Amino acid sequence: MKTKTNNKFLKAVAVLAMFLVSNTIIAQTSTAPTQVVCIGSSEPYLLNPSNSTSTYQWVLSSGGIITTGQGTGSISIDWNMVVGGPHTLTVTETDVNGCAGLPKIVDVTLNILDDASFILTDFCEGSTNSASGIITSGGGFTFNPLPTAGESINTSTGEITGGLSGNTYNVEYLTNGTCPQQSVESVYVNASDDASFTLTDYCEGTANWATNINSGGTFSFNPLPGGGETINANTGEITGGVSGNTYNVEYITNGVCPDNSIETVTVNNLDDASFTLTDHCVGSPNAATAIATAGGSFVFNPIPTGGESIDPITGEITGGLSGISYTVEYSTTGVCADSQTQNVLIYTTPTTGPIFHN
Repeated sequence: MKTKTNNKFLKAVAVLAMFLVSNTIIAQTSTAPTQVVCIGSSEPYLLNPSNSTSTYQWVLSSGGIITTGQGTGSISIDWNMVVGGPHTLTVTETDVNGCAGLPKIVDVTLNILDDASFILTDFCEGSTNSASGIITSGGGFTFNPLPTAGESINTSTGEITGGLSGNTYNVEYLTNGTCPQQSVESVYVNASDDASFTLTDYCEGTANWATNINSGGTFSFNPLPGGGETINANTGEITGGVSGNTYNVEYITNGVCPDNSIETVTVNNLDDASFTLTDHCVGSPNAATAIATAGGSFVFNPIPTGGESIDPITGEITGGLSGISYTVEYSTTGVCADSQTQNVLIYTTPTTGPIFHN
């Protein structure tokens, strides 16, 4: 009778099958006598096939708790968070006749979950930005959620290409070990500084600093001129600029995302304000000659007090007094106006003595 019962039991008992469904979407199937699961996972174990008329006593030595299915051919175990093992899972079948079969045993070891942590650092648009601090290498990076503006991500390094300034991206890293895990980090794309500024062509020797600047950066020549010119690093003002020369000026910002730009400026020639006055006799014509730049105007400088006048167009003096020297200034009216002065002397009129007749 005992032998008959054992034969019946042996026909009814199936191979113990363990289906491992981890908490990270990886599924495994195994009937090996030693098993590996992930800490903290909830796993189903079943006999396939099982006998619906039998009862099954499941015993777990340690490492977790049988949560459902005791007495049936299918149970669930909540494994704890302590790495190690083995933890022995035993099942014994008792058939409808009360006869117990030989126990089936599986030894289970709990594996640690992969560490999916990594670091993303906010970056400047267009700059390198690979992930760092990757604890478990070999996984894959993806956007989560996917952006819609054509951005892409390197699955191995996490480097984002085409990231738009002002946008925040969520990046997910999924490990590929026995107990895979995932984590999500966000990264912000900073806008590059606005390095724009304005330089205006100027007249030699005049004020010429840059305008429309986002302050805080530094100005420099690029390339350096060779004539001893200097530039104010804060204002962009050029000292010693040579007329007729064009200079390239670079501005570099100093913000979180520094940028640079280059503008050119030309130093214009000053007008040639030269002219000629000739000493002359009282009452004789005396207009200025050799006026290099026409269109300017003549004035006394200083203004005399004897009622003299000067033609602003020709420089002709009227009412000049003999023996007096006058200073005449000529000012041009061009883009780079200039002025010069000349002195002119009114000769002393000779005093001729009376004519005597003897």
